[in-house]
Amino acid sequence: MNETCVGVPDKSVVEWIRTAAIPLAAVEPRSGLKDLEPFRSIIGDARIVSLGEATHGTREFRKLKHRLFEFCVAELGFTMLAIEAPFPDSLAVNADVLDGTGNAADALTGTRYWVWDTEEVLDLIEWMRWWNANNTRKVKFYGFVTDFPAVAALGLIDFLARVAPDLAAECRAVLAPLTSDFTASLFGQLAESRRDAVFACVSRVRAAFAQQQSQWVAATSPLDWHLGRLQAKVLDQAARFEIDRRYTSHDRVMAENVCALLEAEDPDAKAVLLSHNAHASRATYDDGKSMGGYLDEIVGHAQRVIGTSFDRGAFLARAYSAGELADHTVPAAPPSSFDAVLAQAGLPLLARDLADAPREGPVAAWLASEMPMRVIGGIYGFPSDNKLGVTYTNTIKPREYFDAVMFVAETTATRPNRPSLPPPDRVVLPAPSNLELSGDGVPTGWRTAGAHRRFTHVTVGSKEPSPRRGRTVRLSRDAPWRWGDGRLIQTISAQDFHGQRLRFAAAIRTEATEIGAGALLYLQVLPKSDEGESVFFVAPIATATSSDEPVQSPQWATFAVEADVPEAAGSFVIGLVMTGNGAAWFGDLDLTEIMQSQAKSARGDAL
Repeated sequence: MNETCVGVPDKSVVEWIRTAAIPLAAVEPRSGLKDLEPFRSIIGDARIVSLGEATHGTREFRKLKHRLFEFCVAELGFTMLAIEAPFPDSLAVNADVLDGTGNAADALTGTRYWVWDTEEVLDLIEWMRWWNANNTRKVKFYGFVTDFPAVAALGLIDFLARVAPDLAAECRAVLAPLTSDFTASLFGQLAESRRDAVFACVSRVRAAFAQQQSQWVAATSPLDWHLGRLQAKVLDQAARFEIDRRYTSHDRVMAENVCALLEAEDPDAKAVLLSHNAHASRATYDDGKSMGGYLDEIVGHAQRVIGTSFDRGAFLARAYSAGELADHTVPAAPPSSFDAVLAQAGLPLLARDLADAPREGPVAAWLASEMPMRVIGGIYGFPSDNKLGVTYTNTIKPREYFDAVMFVAETTATRPNRPSLPPPDRVVLPAPSNLELSGDGVPTGWRTAGAHRRFTHVTVGSKEPSPRRGRTVRLSRDAPWRWGDGRLIQTISAQDFHGQRLRFAAAIRTEATEIGAGALLYLQVLPKSDEGESVFFVAPIATATSSDEPVQSPQWATFAVEADVPEAAGSFVIGLVMTGNGAAWFGDLDLTEIMQSQAKSARGDAL
């Protein structure tokens, strides 16, 4: 992140902000729309209103966006709310806001992103349910992010089962590595031939959507066809993103998905987008653009971008080092930053139209100049050495980036719908412990990990014996969504295993029938890390799994995985995994050291 200081702006700039500001009466939703009337001219005939946020965890930003969405729907005829969350996972929320019979809180949790699983967004969803129950013109809820492939794969197979059962069966087999979160996260390390087969299958399906459009629309509906086609597109995007995680390609596909959602609705559909300022703005980077920049390329003047800014206060974010979700507080904005100049107006709450500002003079020069602006995402905190020079600011040109801005002098943190989870347990054992799985609940020496949401996998000691008549452990879950995995793991110091090849084996059986559900075991080698290093940026040296897809085996079967432990390794993880819904039993665990020379000799003999 770069920071450019432009010095103290001309006093006329601050006076222009103060005298021409839109005085917002309140942040609270359902408090009337009269004070928002100036946004009518700002938005005009735009089909897309993109609302940014300077942090993902600011309560006032969420409430102001809620108010502005109310105005866009009630006064300007907008029909869609689209947020920075996965498209496939958002469909459960859409169903809820349309019929009002589901559990809105669970549906919101099912979108996976903690930044939206808050009281403020749940209140917005409840308002959408109220609107749809009392008005003929309905509003829809969608996500536009490409992220987790599993739900897209499952949704696509579900759609194909309705219109082309044979093609659905083919996809179920070929796309199996993408049908669970755990195996999909390792898609990039599959053999190229296996990945190519997946992409070829998705390509055939996308072609079939065009070739069979009339038949498939007749069997479902025009909207179902569009959304099914978007599932295929998002699946292709997500699978490729697992291989090449480029930030700017992420913004490009988000822009494409927004446009696909508008196409899926009707020619009169209009959308309000909720995302971070970094995505909403018309930023240009060395290797691409932000979502707002790409949307401008596609829809031109049909988009309006409204950013948010703040001076000081609290917000919710994950801590940089340990990863726990916590409130953070920052002092007044850096001098001469965009945020600090807005603060000089002395108003606790304001909005300002930047598009109608003077085209000449000090104000025009200030709006066209480069200056820092706070940008805080889902993670906050400074690395211990800060070698990367993290500042949590970006350099912007205000008029180029935004059409308008909403400013809050002092902020508070968003309020999660679920209690905050404790930070991840990073205990590293000196040696493997309790492979016999003794203990009634989570076996002694082991810990649980995985999809920590409301519906978690339950781990208990089982009375069912293993094939060798030993103890077993059961992982099980029955959730309203099919994504997510539960893991029982140990993290062990690699100090005494350098130069060895490890073999981890276990007997497994399952009672799982849903697509994407099943069991696996894995062995992951992690690099040495410095104290205070972020948990979010540790890339494994190697991850070996028992299969490239979840295993469904009602009968006991033994599986094994192997991985080398180089000198660069700091620790390794042995793990038992249950993905999706159902139950899995594990027993007869065995961890064996194999000398590298012996392993190489054995491989040579095999050849």
